[in-house]
Amino acid sequence: MARDPARRSRIVATVLAFALTLVTGVTAVSAGATTRSARPLLSAAQCATNRAVGPITYASPFGFDASAGILDVFVAQRLGYFANLCLTVNVVTNATDVNELVSSGRAQFTNEGSAADTLEAIAGGANLVGVDTSGNTSDYAVVTGPSITSLRQLDGHTLGYYNVLPVVIREMLVRAGATISRVHLVADTNYDPTQVLQGTVQGLQAYQSNQVITLRALHARFHEFTPQQFAIPGTYNVMVTNVAFLHRHRAAAADFMRADLHALHYCLAHPTACVAIEGADSRAAGVPFSTSHENAVWSLERRLTLASTLAGRGVGVQTYAEWRPEAAALRRFGVLAHVPALARAEDVSLVAGLYRGTTLVWP
Repeated sequence: MARDPARRSRIVATVLAFALTLVTGVTAVSAGATTRSARPLLSAAQCATNRAVGPITYASPFGFDASAGILDVFVAQRLGYFANLCLTVNVVTNATDVNELVSSGRAQFTNEGSAADTLEAIAGGANLVGVDTSGNTSDYAVVTGPSITSLRQLDGHTLGYYNVLPVVIREMLVRAGATISRVHLVADTNYDPTQVLQGTVQGLQAYQSNQVITLRALHARFHEFTPQQFAIPGTYNVMVTNVAFLHRHRAAAADFMRADLHALHYCLAHPTACVAIEGADSRAAGVPFSTSHENAVWSLERRLTLASTLAGRGVGVQTYAEWRPEAAALRRFGVLAHVPALARAEDVSLVAGLYRGTTLVWP
């Protein structure tokens, strides 16, 4: 599985249920019948151009997850926004490696957890470019059991992480006074946040909108540490596309993002309705869906998005300055020997061109 699905994992029950659907190949699933008019809103010439592109495939990094960059795609499909722009979109929910799918051109869009994650993927050879960043803040966290009240206390103890330790967590450890070489870093694919309660690990990489929500729902005693507490900048949810696809079909890529962002704005205004749409699609696909958990997920990520959109810019608009701190951290901590140039790694004009000021232009 690609790194990002692990980072964006949700509650254990969802993880286990989703694991049953994983296959070696690719399965595209319908997001359900549209509930609004899907009549074309473009000119005949624009429609012809978009239809000539053929099907566009979005590969969800973690199935039916009510998270920014995933939820909005399901909603755009169900409400007919892609069809309004003469796009045929397939949604893949069970790919074993979403980065590989998009990098190879077998899919066209997926999500990375942050700018740093995107830069690491590109440095590793992925043929990706970021086109949209949901927020100018991090969704990562570290959770510990009740006995660990400072990240500095992780010296000599175990910190679990999912495949690749996010550089923002390295920054947190250093800011807290921990010595990274003395922390036992263990790759973990259990995804169960109750490990910190059981003492299996003393600390665990987490999402504020994932494991933290799960532990709170259990009324557990634990500690949460976030980049915000240490004044560490970050980003969350980067929509990425295939570089060659963007070059050859820029207008269609822009319209895909226009429809996706139109749905995201709808979900910011109608949070429970959007979660209900995704829940219906999940159940139609035979995948369990915890409505209460996913409502909590989207509630938190909705707040992150609204609070951290760049001043004076539309939701999703990204800049080089926004990504620069994470690029510098990757270099400073020696995570990457060569950090990709931001001009290569992100396209800052595609989504910006969809707005007039902070208002998304919709046909």
